[in-house]
Amino acid sequence: MNYCDHCGLPVSGGGATGSETPADVHYCCHGCRMVAETLDDAEADGRTDEQQALLVRLFAGVLMAGFVMVFSLAISSGYGFGALRRLEHDVGTAHWVLLVAAVPALFLLGGPLLRAAWRNLRDGRLTLNVLFTLGTSSAVVVSAVSYVRGTGPIYLETAVMLLALFTLGRYLTARVKGRTTRVLRRLMEVPDTTYARLDPEPGPVGPDEIREGDRVRVRAGDVIPVDGRIVEGRSYVDESSLTGEAQPVVRGEGDAVYAGTTAVDGALTLEVTAVAEERRLAHVERMMRRALERPPRIARLTDRVLRGLIPGVVVLALGTFGVWWALAGFSKALYVALSVVLITCPCALGIAIPLALTVALEQAGREGVLLRSGRSLLDLAQIRAVAFDKTGTLSTLTSPSAEVVLPETVPAGSAPCPSRSDILRRAAAVEQGTNHALATAIVAAADERDLSLPTVRDSTTHAGMGVTGTVVEDGRPRRVGVGSRDLLDTLEVQCPPDLVKQAEEATRRGKTVLYVVEDDRVTGLLTLKETTVPHAAEALTDLQASTQSVSVLTGDRPAAANRLSDALDVPAEASLSPSDKIDRLRTLRDEHGPVAMVGDGINDAAALAEADVGIALSSGASVSMEAADITLYPSDLRLVPWLHDLARRTDHIIRQNLWWTFGYNAIGLGLAVVGLLHPIAAVVVMTGSSLLVTANSYRLKRQSDPQP
Repeated sequence: MNYCDHCGLPVSGGGATGSETPADVHYCCHGCRMVAETLDDAEADGRTDEQQALLVRLFAGVLMAGFVMVFSLAISSGYGFGALRRLEHDVGTAHWVLLVAAVPALFLLGGPLLRAAWRNLRDGRLTLNVLFTLGTSSAVVVSAVSYVRGTGPIYLETAVMLLALFTLGRYLTARVKGRTTRVLRRLMEVPDTTYARLDPEPGPVGPDEIREGDRVRVRAGDVIPVDGRIVEGRSYVDESSLTGEAQPVVRGEGDAVYAGTTAVDGALTLEVTAVAEERRLAHVERMMRRALERPPRIARLTDRVLRGLIPGVVVLALGTFGVWWALAGFSKALYVALSVVLITCPCALGIAIPLALTVALEQAGREGVLLRSGRSLLDLAQIRAVAFDKTGTLSTLTSPSAEVVLPETVPAGSAPCPSRSDILRRAAAVEQGTNHALATAIVAAADERDLSLPTVRDSTTHAGMGVTGTVVEDGRPRRVGVGSRDLLDTLEVQCPPDLVKQAEEATRRGKTVLYVVEDDRVTGLLTLKETTVPHAAEALTDLQASTQSVSVLTGDRPAAANRLSDALDVPAEASLSPSDKIDRLRTLRDEHGPVAMVGDGINDAAALAEADVGIALSSGASVSMEAADITLYPSDLRLVPWLHDLARRTDHIIRQNLWWTFGYNAIGLGLAVVGLLHPIAAVVVMTGSSLLVTANSYRLKRQSDPQP
């Protein structure tokens, strides 16, 4: 039966075609409408809605806050910028003007903070939002009491300045989030391809329309959208994204295939056995989601600190208020209690930390590294063990690794075997244009040796077996075939016994063997092996120097894993399923501490999510990038140790900032409790402290490039 190349439906005569259609729309022989993909410019660049809203609010809020601060300073200094005498001043006309100026700023900047704090409290969480709300609300409440009494301190400018600083911190954090990848919005998304349903209701269908029990036609080169059983056809199937096996495997009638794999060189008719949540791919997704539910280490640590800090601030402020009320009266008690609350507001957590992360992520972004959040970078600094996937991450099959094996003897009366160069040239000529990893490796091997390829005609792909064609060289046509033992049976060609033994030995050593046929005899073998990707050894050596453990976790065969282990001098574990990788990561975490996982396939997605930090390669499966905390867009593994070093330097800078901030807070808190620190002075010193730690954060710009 013949099938349409576009929609996969059986061809049974003429079909509808579009007459006058837009340039980006065309129709196949069955009238199937296909729209050309266009780039969504709105997604391509620019600030996110969150960033834009925060920037507008920040710009307007800072202008208002600046006016309030200047006006308040004029009032405090007696319109002459003298000494601060706030407590002795009665509320006058100028203070009411100050209130009119401050209220819009309080609503504009304080509304989002108040809503966020309320949500956190409703969920039973004491967060940074709650702490900032406590500080600003205290300043507003004290000011409100003074307005009602007609005398006393007014700290509206203090509340406005805190809100402006907090909004700046939120904007910096949004910038960090905006630098993360915008691709892969949905997990486990099957490409938007039209498939042909043959039964029960023939016609083109999308992936979401396929149901269990349907018979579906998958074209060569298409991603298989469902789990199913092959009822017609034969093809090499690339299962590397799901199993970790580097080499495509032959699948034919009766064999099971799974969603997310690819039919490489042959069309398949499938009887659907599982869709949606029942797919094997969905099981990987569920494991990944469970792992993602675990909060990052830095989030757990911050929550623990705030759970103790916020109640402590409230108790200390109330205790201080009570003591000073008894000693010096209500006004002085309010003054001191407010100073205690304001001095404990950790502005470094709201400003200096996001700024340090922004500087670091700008450095990473210039190298093509995208991070899900700043927390991912801080978690990476704590990593003590790193695990790598093998296939596609540390090794590749598409390098020029093909070797030619000749027969040891030539039967009497037979022509001499071609040379190794001739065998490779003719095999590469036949393999040209074939979308297959093995074919790519053969062509690359010929190109590396500067071999000129002869002309080929009548090239034919034998699905799941190999390719044949007529090679014309020196005026003589030769029928050349390259493929598996099944291809020899199809061509009715016998393989010499000595070549059979050499093929078995090569297979035992983990190599892939292809037979080369010229006319009616096997002239040689092509053996291919995986090779390590560029700079893999250098990257692993650097990581071994900075961590306690570097290892390889792969679903590939033990022989392939052992070769890689010997080549890179790194321990490797083979034949691991996605759940096995998760168990091994947990073991590494128990033995060494926080662990990172570097991978690229669907089979790595759950492990990437389980790891404290998941690092995905952009050349890999979409779900792996969605599961990972970090995506490397250049395929240069040297970025992994470079990023680890950047993370550790960022962590060191942030620790310096925090030591300074908490040291300043401790000294200021002591002065506030004894009544020697004015609330306005607390805000001024706090601003100076933030400027200092911000300058310290910019030292990260001295980070060296990852490439020598």
